[in-house]
Amino acid sequence: MESRIGSGSRATGRPCLGPDNVGFEKIYSSRMARASNKVQQNAPSNSTIDPDALLAGLGPEVFENANTITKWLLSQPTESLPVIAQAVFAKLFSSASESRQYHGNGHDVVRLCSFVQQCAKAKDQKLKEWAFTEPVSTKLFHFYLEWYEHDPHRALRLILDVLVASATINPNPETGKAVKEHILKTIVEIVTRKSAMQLTKSGLQCLDHFLNKKVLTLDDVARKYREVDSSVADLAHLSLWKSFVFELFSWMELPYVCPHAGKCLVHIFKGLTSQAAAQEDEKFTVEVWKTWLQEAVAQRPAVLEDIKNYVLVPIFKTDKVESLKLLEAFNRSEIPVGSTQDLTDLTLLLQLATLETGKRFGLVEEPSNDIDASDSSGKVILRDTVLHSFLTHPSLSVRSSAFSLLVSSQATTKPFSRIAFDLLRKHLAAFHADFDAKLRNEVLGYTKNLIRRVKNVISVAQRSLSQAAAKQNQAPADKETTSSKKKPAPENLLKNPAEAKEVLDRHEAFFSWYLEFLKGELLPTASYQRHITAMRAALLAFKVGKHAGATDDAVDEDVSKSISSDFTWIRLLLDLLLDPFDDVRDSASNLLGLFSQEIIKSPAQPNLNSKTQLEVLQDFCLKARALADRTGRADHGDGAARSQGLLCRWLDGADLQIAHISKIISGLEDKVTKAEKDLGHAAIENPVHPDFAAISYAWPVLAKETFSETQLEAIHQLYQQCAKPVSHVLCDDSPEGHLPEEMEEIEGLDTKDLFRAVHESSNLLRLMLQTLRLTPAPGVPFPPLAVFQDTGYLTFEQLSSLRHRGAFSTVSLTFTTCCQLTQNLPVVFPETAGSNTLLREWYKGTINCIMSQASTTRRSAGIPSLVAGILTANAESPSFNEVFRELEEIGKKPVTQAETDGSNLPQVHALNSLREIFKSSLLSKKAEAYLARTLQLAANNLKSEVWAIRNCGLLLLRSLIDCLLGTGESKAIIESGWDGVSVRISYNKYPTLPGVILGLLESANKALGEDAKTAAAEAVFPALDIIRRAGPPESYRAELQGHIEGYLDSHLWHVREIAARTLCSFLLQGDWVAEIQRLLEQSEDRANRIHGVLLLTRFVLERKTSLSAGVSEDTSKLKVLLRRLADESDNFKTCPIVKAAYLEIFNVLASIDPIVNQSALELIVITPGSDSATVIDKTKQYPSSALLDSEAVIASVYHAAAVADTKVLQALFLHTLSKDINTTHRMLEMIPAAWKSISTLATIKGLSNLYAEVCTTTAATSDTKAAAITNLGDLIDALIQQGRQAELLNLPFMATVEQTWKGLQQGEINPNLSCAIIRASGSLMAALALRNTATTGSEVDSQMAQRLRAWGAMIADALDIDNTFNTRYAAASSLTSFFTGFVPSTWSPAFLPALSALYDALIDDDDEVRDLASAAAAPVVGQQMVPPSAADRLAVWMSETFFNDNEFQDHLVCRLTTGNSPIAGKSDLTSAAEQLLTALQFDDSLFATEEQNLFIDEVRETRRWQRELIARATGSDNITSGPAFAKLSKWTEEGLKYLVRMVRENSDGPLGWTSDQHVFAACARVLLCAVAVVKVVGAESAVGEALKKFKEVGQQGGLHGSLLEIAAAL
Repeated sequence: MESRIGSGSRATGRPCLGPDNVGFEKIYSSRMARASNKVQQNAPSNSTIDPDALLAGLGPEVFENANTITKWLLSQPTESLPVIAQAVFAKLFSSASESRQYHGNGHDVVRLCSFVQQCAKAKDQKLKEWAFTEPVSTKLFHFYLEWYEHDPHRALRLILDVLVASATINPNPETGKAVKEHILKTIVEIVTRKSAMQLTKSGLQCLDHFLNKKVLTLDDVARKYREVDSSVADLAHLSLWKSFVFELFSWMELPYVCPHAGKCLVHIFKGLTSQAAAQEDEKFTVEVWKTWLQEAVAQRPAVLEDIKNYVLVPIFKTDKVESLKLLEAFNRSEIPVGSTQDLTDLTLLLQLATLETGKRFGLVEEPSNDIDASDSSGKVILRDTVLHSFLTHPSLSVRSSAFSLLVSSQATTKPFSRIAFDLLRKHLAAFHADFDAKLRNEVLGYTKNLIRRVKNVISVAQRSLSQAAAKQNQAPADKETTSSKKKPAPENLLKNPAEAKEVLDRHEAFFSWYLEFLKGELLPTASYQRHITAMRAALLAFKVGKHAGATDDAVDEDVSKSISSDFTWIRLLLDLLLDPFDDVRDSASNLLGLFSQEIIKSPAQPNLNSKTQLEVLQDFCLKARALADRTGRADHGDGAARSQGLLCRWLDGADLQIAHISKIISGLEDKVTKAEKDLGHAAIENPVHPDFAAISYAWPVLAKETFSETQLEAIHQLYQQCAKPVSHVLCDDSPEGHLPEEMEEIEGLDTKDLFRAVHESSNLLRLMLQTLRLTPAPGVPFPPLAVFQDTGYLTFEQLSSLRHRGAFSTVSLTFTTCCQLTQNLPVVFPETAGSNTLLREWYKGTINCIMSQASTTRRSAGIPSLVAGILTANAESPSFNEVFRELEEIGKKPVTQAETDGSNLPQVHALNSLREIFKSSLLSKKAEAYLARTLQLAANNLKSEVWAIRNCGLLLLRSLIDCLLGTGESKAIIESGWDGVSVRISYNKYPTLPGVILGLLESANKALGEDAKTAAAEAVFPALDIIRRAGPPESYRAELQGHIEGYLDSHLWHVREIAARTLCSFLLQGDWVAEIQRLLEQSEDRANRIHGVLLLTRFVLERKTSLSAGVSEDTSKLKVLLRRLADESDNFKTCPIVKAAYLEIFNVLASIDPIVNQSALELIVITPGSDSATVIDKTKQYPSSALLDSEAVIASVYHAAAVADTKVLQALFLHTLSKDINTTHRMLEMIPAAWKSISTLATIKGLSNLYAEVCTTTAATSDTKAAAITNLGDLIDALIQQGRQAELLNLPFMATVEQTWKGLQQGEINPNLSCAIIRASGSLMAALALRNTATTGSEVDSQMAQRLRAWGAMIADALDIDNTFNTRYAAASSLTSFFTGFVPSTWSPAFLPALSALYDALIDDDDEVRDLASAAAAPVVGQQMVPPSAADRLAVWMSETFFNDNEFQDHLVCRLTTGNSPIAGKSDLTSAAEQLLTALQFDDSLFATEEQNLFIDEVRETRRWQRELIARATGSDNITSGPAFAKLSKWTEEGLKYLVRMVRENSDGPLGWTSDQHVFAACARVLLCAVAVVKVVGAESAVGEALKKFKEVGQQGGLHGSLLEIAAAL
């Protein structure tokens, strides 16, 4: 048994699951018995004393503690002391063992160890020698190992103390050495997986302790490691330790072991470092340690965080000198070149984690150019260039870690450096705009630390300056008194007033910039990601405290005043109240709700003597409501309601707030009155859902306060007023999307109008009742009892009659709240104490609905919600058990098809109610005890004659499986099944579940007849799915396997397949080939059975391969088995399905090892190495099918790869093309995978010729050509990446590229082929460009330049945002292939169209396209960056390279004025007036058309190109006098004049005409161009005068503040 466990551990490379408990105890007990016998033999004999009898006669007081035991022992005869001590030890050891089994408190261990220790200190020499004997020490050592592994009790530390003494101060040195050697050998065997005892945690704990106590040294460990593992015996010193260190790294994958492994690694690092001075040849350095860490993370990425916490942190805490060396080594590291992306990312993550940890311990400083030498001594200074590359790295994890490294600090009062602030200013925008929500949330967490640190530093600097000023004004005596006082720690950081002033100015300037940056992120043209991130960051700026240690629950008044004093902030936030995204609206409302009454009552724009902030909000509410009524959109209605709630929050005083809500309710009652007369027209003309939503947002303001009696009376009246109109808002008894006949003629009406009313009214009722959860106190606005009761009955009525799914899902929340609050009623209303009538009445009504209501929906509408709501009350009556039992009884009732017409089925409602219980997060935990029997119930209902009951049983089964296995897994994990190791279901937790599964299988196998068996098999599919995903329970493993094997010969393919996938989980361990052989021998040559077994074989192969389990040893046995089966079975000659399954197995093996598949070809009598004619002729000899043809072709492709014969492929292509075009397509798809390891020149020539031939073959379909051209493009890319350009240019197909290209365009071009052509065009153009430059030199000739322009135009057209994602992705892939394959030494204007297309791809709406474009831009700009940074850098690079070119100047002007690249053949620019008129065409339809590109920000794009124009054109007369600049000036001047006229004719303000993103973009574009022109040619120009006029008119007309700020940026 020991051998099996040990070998299994070594083979798998991971810890075993552990030995069988019984067997392990036997091994352990026998060892202890031998140890005890040895002690008896060593002890002197004394025939007169029976120690056992002697101990049996003692009372419990003797064994009370070690002192009493020792005192009694020393009273015994001296010559008998060792024997009696051994007996006492055995008795104490037995007691400690029992205590371990029952998880005792450790007293028995303390008594045992103390007894041995006192014996070791005894004056009697024999007793002392007994205490130090080897058997005593080894017995205690193994006892410690076993107990500590499962229960690390602190009392066990005493055992280690005994062992340390036995090994170091043993009176017999030989015995001490033996004890030490035994401990050392055991530990090393455990660490290196050479031991049958998998006691890793305790073993590593021992190693750590003995290294700490100097019992063991690293030399001892190295010596013993060579003895234990012969494979490392001859390794050099460093190589040996590397092997041992990586054993420890492998254990860090286990969470409960990694802390101990980390401590041992720290010991090794320190020990090897101290030994390094004595080493002459192989010296251990921090560079070696860094390399080991990098390799460990590359092999096991999951241990990165553990290495950081358990290896790096202890080193940095205890060894500053070596820590600084290690940090310096990581700080010098550059981004590796030539590694795979994943390995590069892991290396960078380790580097960042190390530097960040060092920074937390004060060993690393931010990059700075003004750090004092005294301050920076003994610290590692980060390099700003390295940080810049990290912050722009494409990897999300690397960027996140880099941001954390930049802002983290040992103290929150440590000032930032100027370089750190510069990096933040440069890169924050890219983090805010990132598409990944996880990254943005991480950045927000770091931003909180950033804001806290900035505020704390500002506070410290201000206090330092104040104290310095106060000190200067004090008398000399006072100064002496002050100097004698100890200053607080933070002020000690800034002793110099000049330094404090500089730090204060620096941090205040950054914080001001940061608030301006956040404001810029809220522009109408910004994306959702930027909006939500900026507002959450602004909320942090409001809430984070200014002083170190301050809480974050108060509003920072300085920030509040700074933001409120800028009306642009207020307007942007108000406009965002009507944003399409709900969380943006919510964040805007929360931010505006933080202002104090002082701010609310202050003028919004003091310089204009404008209205107060409150009056501005009141006007906004009117505009928002008018817009919501005009469009009827949900986001507009919700925004208008939020503005009403915000207004209620801003009102000063309860009376005003009550009056405000009362006014809304009055308007609501008028609308309800109209709805009673004509519901259809009222739903369109006077919708009530905004009013309900407005009250819902306003009501929490009242619920948070306490009120006087008069105010409470008014609030109670509001309760009554709210409840009255709500009771009239009932959705019609109709399913979703259906209207009653009398309403169908009303134009524009659908059920969404009615649903919104139910939704908002139900939300309001729930909010009104929530106050019942508050603790009773005077003035709390509790709702009247009658309102609560009416609400409960109303929601019950709604749930029992609603059919609109969205409506009853909303109402169910309110009903659940009512049920839960019934338990609070006695506290609020004492008169209801002892009464539970409401809940009982609702339960009786629910049962009545179940028994009598027609089954009009598959999910029983609102009835399950009624049941779940009642149970969430957790009441004594009706209890959970009572309800569940009654539902079970209803669900069990049998019914036949003849007994029902399907309209009244209580079983349907009962099953759906049970499903709701298991789906509910509030009830599923309690329902787990009922899971197994519910599984049986659901499976039984799958056999019902009535379809509705079968369907509900299936839905219930799915919910039960989700409850067992969870719902958070990906589809790939679910389909792959069990991995043979992990515990997916604890069958001990559900002890009856295995029996239920077995019963289901048994009942299915007893079914008679094929049809009955099929139905029975389908009934147990969910049970099979449980086994497939979670593995079989050990208690019924054999029985389950036997029943499932019976389904392998089902006459239905899908039954055989499900059975095979389930059996796969049985064969992941053990000799699975032998099991396959047994199943085949039992098949009796039945075709279905053989097919099922072959399916099982393939599934096991695929699963083992995906789990990286070795199958090479099984391959040869499997081939022999299948070969014999093919020879002996007649089905292989007559059944194409069996033959296809056989070939599938060999194709799987061939994907692992292509040579293996030659055996499969013998099935169709093809000899390995046969020529192409033989392959084709032999495949014609046997019955065929589409599946067999496909698998045979794949096998032939692998065969051709095995013999490296492309002629076989070419002949096979021609053969399959005439036979089955789909098979041809499959063949072409498989070629890259089968031939990936063959890269000889002859092979490449053959493959490229084949692909080119397919492209020009007229008989080939579009999909076939698409596969061929895709393969050809990938082949070209691979050659270029391998540096084989010369071979590429000499390939024969390069001479016929034009013919290939023309052949692709002949015939039909479907979307698939179109994308493939676009994708491969980049590879072909790179090859052509390489050939051209190889001929002409460094520059491309005119013909190639023309080709490049045409290709660039084609790619730009493909990247149009109106095209499909596949087309745009193909275009980005094409750009990547071209620019990574060809980078010219001289860039000519012919590349401009392609570069412009590359820029368009960098600002595409889809992140996948942007990421590809970022990779394409890397060779151009010199570094791979995140897309926003790559777009910035590409714009700079293009300007530097082409600015003096007229074509680029036209391109630049077009980007500035229209946001697009120039259109070929069109020289005129779209005027600003035309752009504005188009933007002002407001779409007031109910469902607005979503923008095609939500990522692009027109303002950001225009700013990017504006910077380039200003930087390049300033002071350059030849550019400003050119036609492009003149065109820009004219366009800008005309645009400014039109803007002035627009501002004069239209008043602006919150929700004004410039709030629309398209209008704002058009205006901003004109203004940014105007600023650029003025900066280049001066303010005296015509554009300068027009801009000056615009600013005057804009300020007078209250134009959008952001536009005025753009105009003022001169």
